[in-house]
Amino acid sequence: MRTPRPTGQDLKLLDPDGSFRARLDADRQAIAQLSDSGRLEDLARIVHGLAGAAGTFGYAEVGNIAIELDDRFVAGEPVRAADVARLLAALEQALGLPGKSA
Repeated sequence: MRTPRPTGQDLKLLDPDGSFRARLDADRQAIAQLSDSGRLEDLARIVHGLAGAAGTFGYAEVGNIAIELDDRFVAGEPVRAADVARLLAALEQALGLPGKSA
């Protein structure tokens, strides 16, 4: 089932100054760099933040994937490159960027 993206009107209410959207883009860029670096602690911190906030701001798909990855980090389970790529693809879709990570 597809999760709807927030409408422009939704975002005016939830993120009136656009700062969360800017954060999504910054997180996307950081995740892309960290996924290749092996710095899992930094990656886990960003994923945890997205898990807590993305759904609140109307980005349910990003939030759901981030929650799944956050749960794996907390449980000490491995997080695969394909899982990180899924999160990056969801971020790119949420930001309306052409798919680069999938």
